[in-house]
Amino acid sequence: MNCLLCRTDYHEKITITDIFLMKNHKTYACPPCQNSFQKVKSDSCPSCGKSNQKKQCQDCLDWEKQGLRVEHRSLYRYNLAMKDYFNQYKFQGDYCLRMLFAKELSQIITKDYKGYLPVPVPISPERMDVRCFNQVTAILEAGNIKYGNLFERTGSLKKSSKTKKERLQMSSSYRLLPNCSLPERILLIDDIYTTGSTIMELKRQLLAKGCQEIKSLSIAR
Repeated sequence: MNCLLCRTDYHEKITITDIFLMKNHKTYACPPCQNSFQKVKSDSCPSCGKSNQKKQCQDCLDWEKQGLRVEHRSLYRYNLAMKDYFNQYKFQGDYCLRMLFAKELSQIITKDYKGYLPVPVPISPERMDVRCFNQVTAILEAGNIKYGNLFERTGSLKKSSKTKKERLQMSSSYRLLPNCSLPERILLIDDIYTTGSTIMELKRQLLAKGCQEIKSLSIAR
């Protein structure tokens, strides 16, 4: 097979048990590339997964002071390998890379978030015109994950261009779609969780509409 990240050929290891049980272990990256991603470990913030935090991190404490409880889970740390992945996937438009984490995300949502409606963070129309796909919904669709679009983007300025303080103090860049039906349990999904400003912005609006069970999930932290 050809690695989607480094383009080298590699062979997947298939056991007799895999064949007998008809297990699909199809991967899209070679072992060295797969191993370059770092899982979020136990020595992380229990609320958001920030690394090297034995207790709740300051970002989460600040959100709780605003009456917003942080219940976020990230799969991987945002290290250099993850940065390169998102650069290739999002900014170079390598649509095939949606497959890399689709199966894992699907398994986690199916197992750990039963009864929750996955709700992806939207991107601006301007960004959609350039990229031609939403990086989050593309992964969800690749993993055959049913989701609901509840929000639309009202601002176009990238949050990555802002400082941490500016992100935390941003006014609303999203709004709920008119006449949308809100389920009892919602799982907000984004690609990267930094300060939590995007997730908390959406959560604030949902809480104002009476939603109570709101959790969030991202590929990287």
